[in-house]
Amino acid sequence: MNFFSKEENCMQKFLCSFALGLCAFSLSAFAQDELPTAEPRIYIAVGDPNVKKVLMAIEATTGTPPLVVKEFFETMTNDMDYTDLFEFLPANRMPAGPKPGLEVYRGLGTEFLIRSTISVQGSVVEAEVRLFDASRNLQILGRKYPFVSKSGQIGRELAHFAANDIIQALTGEAGIFRTRILMSCGMNRKEIYIMDFDGQNARPITRDGNFALSPSWNSDGRKILFTSYRPAVAGGPLNPNLYMVDLISNQRRLLSAARGLNTGGVFHPKLEKVAYTFSQNGRPEIYALDLVKNIRAPITTSHFFSVEPNYSPDGTKIAYSSSRTGRPHIYVADADGSSPKQLTRAGVYNSSPNWSPKGDRIVFSGQENMRNNFNIFLIDPSGSNLARLTDFAHSSENPTFSPDGRFIAFSSNQGGRYGIYVMTARGAKIRPLSTFGLGHCKQPSWSPRL
Repeated sequence: MNFFSKEENCMQKFLCSFALGLCAFSLSAFAQDELPTAEPRIYIAVGDPNVKKVLMAIEATTGTPPLVVKEFFETMTNDMDYTDLFEFLPANRMPAGPKPGLEVYRGLGTEFLIRSTISVQGSVVEAEVRLFDASRNLQILGRKYPFVSKSGQIGRELAHFAANDIIQALTGEAGIFRTRILMSCGMNRKEIYIMDFDGQNARPITRDGNFALSPSWNSDGRKILFTSYRPAVAGGPLNPNLYMVDLISNQRRLLSAARGLNTGGVFHPKLEKVAYTFSQNGRPEIYALDLVKNIRAPITTSHFFSVEPNYSPDGTKIAYSSSRTGRPHIYVADADGSSPKQLTRAGVYNSSPNWSPKGDRIVFSGQENMRNNFNIFLIDPSGSNLARLTDFAHSSENPTFSPDGRFIAFSSNQGGRYGIYVMTARGAKIRPLSTFGLGHCKQPSWSPRL
């Protein structure tokens, strides 16, 4: 069933953007004549809680065409700033003249330098990017990025590719600059939207004209789940039904339309199944649905309510919120629901658990007492090391980890209406992502690396 009969143009633009780089992009390394190239090493240990910011210089991008050059430089600067790993050499301290030697930057205390050029080779726009270790007088990375794009954001896309490689070279782990975030936005009605990791290029995926909620990604970023109140058949009843969309084939599949809740769906990271909340007989419990056999089986049988499942990265565990002991708390069980363990014991309402990509932490939203707003908390899967990341001033909910585990996106009403925000996994550098014009935005879900 083609699910976007009235929004084909919107979806086609999204699919073009989604596929960007999968078939229209290639890389080539090139030699640096002046300096030896450094052997691979970890320059910045991002897993170390005591890691300090280092000074980076980003020279103004040179070359043509001017608009692409400007967009590339601005995007590269913003990407590096987003990481929260660097301090930057101010423009008024940048050395004068073309290509100053690394000893000049070293004298200014700079550890890393990015130098870039844009050129046009026929129908191809090419970025040449070099990353230097000024303190050791070495080139760390040298690469050309030939690119053919119809997106109208060539400089931005080129910079994201290069920035991912720069972070890979410095930390040993690729950047997140081509990831995207799903969310549910609107005022009187809600639709599923998608935006870039930094809040740019927000556009709707659905136009159901009702309520579309609780989006989530599969492990390769090619499929999504969400719940929509759009009738499953023309003229049918309104009901929260669970849908899956293949973003490559542009096909929408109805997974569950039983009367009652069919919501909060998440993909198993390794198997062809999803977990979701299903309210059989009016009591919400978590079920697993085999996508091949179309067989539904219960994961929880709490006899109260259990909702908001989230699989661990290896698929062996599942976290969820349940009121089996009275108030809603976070639980972790084996993926089939066996051996449940209560993680949280403080607070009056704990919900929306989300595993870190390494499976070593769980982030969730919690209300400490009836007078407080919801805040974002971290806890180990063992139930230890509970930490609050946000303050009491606003309500903060629906946390989701970035694919590198260094950032958390969440919804908050700190701007006067609910919007999507991002912060570091330490609770620092909170920044808005969604715009006011989208209405209330909630339930973010961060993609894998695309």
